[in-house]
Amino acid sequence: MNMNDYARVYGCFYPNFSRGQLSELMRELEVSESQCLHRMSFGQKKKACIAFAIACNTPLLLMDEPTNGLDIPSKSSFRRLIASVADENRTIVISTHQVRDLDRLIDSVVVLDGSEILLNATTGEVTEKLRFVHLEENEPALYAEQTVHGRWGVQPNESGDESPLDMELLFNAAVANREAVKQLFKR
Repeated sequence: MNMNDYARVYGCFYPNFSRGQLSELMRELEVSESQCLHRMSFGQKKKACIAFAIACNTPLLLMDEPTNGLDIPSKSSFRRLIASVADENRTIVISTHQVRDLDRLIDSVVVLDGSEILLNATTGEVTEKLRFVHLEENEPALYAEQTVHGRWGVQPNESGDESPLDMELLFNAAVANREAVKQLFKR
């Protein structure tokens, strides 16, 4: 089955499905609509599925690990496409471990550990309450890790200084220091 056949068979289940939009998305993602899906690489199949999902134009779009298997240019195209379709009429929920692929798209963060919610906040609330900074050797932090660029970590933002959000450090801080993070973001 190719994407033309797939769209004909499954598109009818989505009242707002746009065949024209699917073609446009497939072109933008550089995937052939006539190529047999099972002969595509993993990344090409992933891009075809992303194009179909977006073209369904559902008010709620759930995506699980959408950037796995994509090369760097395709990840950039994915971010551009998601940013272009995200609006007040559509909620896009992305579950991923590849947070650096998506950090510029995220406006709210939920950190789950098992069935427990450790953090549920907007990115603005996170950077208001936490700092993501270069640390001195013995400087205290909720979480810290050594990198080739020195020691980086997460601290409570007691000074009110802004810092760029680092999603991986945030996740690691939430898991390593659960109670402190939960207290900071208690609603």
